Amino acid sequence: MKVLLIEDNDKKRRVISKYLESKGILSKDIISAKTMTDFAAALGAEIGLFIIDFYLPNIDGGDAQPNGHAILQSIIKAGKVDALMLAISSYPDEFPQLRAMYEASGCILANFDDKKNWQSTLDHLIVQLKKNTSFDFVIFCALQEERNPYVTLLNCKPVIRAGIDCLDFIIDGRRGTAVLLPQMGLVNAAITAAVCIERFRPSLIGMSGICGGFDGRAALGQLLICSMSYEYQTGKWSKDGFLNEPYQVSTDHKTLLKLKSLATSNSILNTIESGFTGTRPNKLKNPEICIFTSGSAVIADKAFLSQVELFHRKVTALDMEVYAIQRAAELSTCIPTCICAKTVVDLCGVDKNDELHAYGSFVSANFMISAIKQHFEEQ
Repeated sequence: MKVLLIEDNDKKRRVISKYLESKGILSKDIISAKTMTDFAAALGAEIGLFIIDFYLPNIDGGDAQPNGHAILQSIIKAGKVDALMLAISSYPDEFPQLRAMYEASGCILANFDDKKNWQSTLDHLIVQLKKNTSFDFVIFCALQEERNPYVTLLNCKPVIRAGIDCLDFIIDGRRGTAVLLPQMGLVNAAITAAVCIERFRPSLIGMSGICGGFDGRAALGQLLICSMSYEYQTGKWSKDGFLNEPYQVSTDHKTLLKLKSLATSNSILNTIESGFTGTRPNKLKNPEICIFTSGSAVIADKAFLSQVELFHRKVTALDMEVYAIQRAAELSTCIPTCICAKTVVDLCGVDKNDELHAYGSFVSANFMISAIKQHFEEQ
C-alpha cells in the first residue's frame, strides 16, 4: 500500500516524509503530490493512506488554492472509500468550519504545529495501514497438495490472515499469496475468492491444481488453460428431467492471447516440468486452451458424466472450482485479470487414482508462475 502525501510546502513535506520513514514506510511507497495535477496523476495507484493539505496549487508555479474539498471528493469518486485520510494543516483556525465536512468523509484533522498530536494520530493510521495488506496477485488452490509446489519453487512465508490460509511470496518484485480454500467446491471457492479480492485488491488472480478431462478431448498429464467456464449444475428439474441453464464466464481476450503465446512456446513443456522428480505421464502432450465446466459434486457415474459432456460439445475439463473463481473476479469491484490452469489427472471415469496428482499440481503451479511473470512484464 502506498502513501500519497499531498503537500506543496517543501519543508513540511520533508518533515512528514521523514516521520513516515522512521515508522517503517519505505521511501518508494511515499508518493508526493505538489499540485492538483500531481494528485490527479497519482490517484490511480493503490493508495492506502492520503495525507492532505487544505491549500494546493492547481499547476506547477501556481498559487495555493483551497482545494481540500476537491481532493476529498476526488478520492471518494475514485472509489478509494476504504483508504485512510489525514489532513495536516498549518491553519488550525479554519478547523471549526471545515471539521464537519472532513470528518463526514472519514478524514481526521491535525494541526501541523502540534507535532505530538499529528504524529500520534499518524502512528495509529500506520498501524491500520500495515494491517490492510494488499497483493499484486492471489492464487487459489483447493487442496494442500495443489499448493505444495509453490513451497518448492519459491521462497514462501505461511501466514494466517483473519482465518484465511495464505502462503506469501514474491515473483519478479511483485507481491502475491497462494490461498488454500477451507474446502473444495464452488461455494467455498466463490466465498473465499470474493473475500480475498475485496480485501487484498489484487490486479491478477489465478487458480492452479488438478482436474478431470473428457476422454478423447484431453490426455492424462496435459495442462489445460481456461478460456471459458460454466457451471453444469444450474438449471431446472422437471418431470422431463434436468434442463440445464449453463451460466458462463470467459477469460478476457487480451489475457487469452498472452496465454496462447505462452502455451504454444517451444520451451513450455521443459519450463513447467523443470525440477519435478516424481511419476510422469506415459506420453507428454502440449498445454491447451479450452473450456472448463465446474460443479461441487465428484462424478463417478458414466451416465451422468455423459449428460454433463453433452451440455457443450467442446467442453474439455471438469473441476469443482474454476467457474466460481472466474465469477468472483467478474462481480468484484476491482475486476482483476483471471487465469485458471489445471492438469488432467483422470479422464472423468469411475477409475481414479492419485498417481499423477503431484505431477499435475507441480506443472500447473509452474505454469502459473510463468503466466504471472508474463502478465506483469507486459504491463
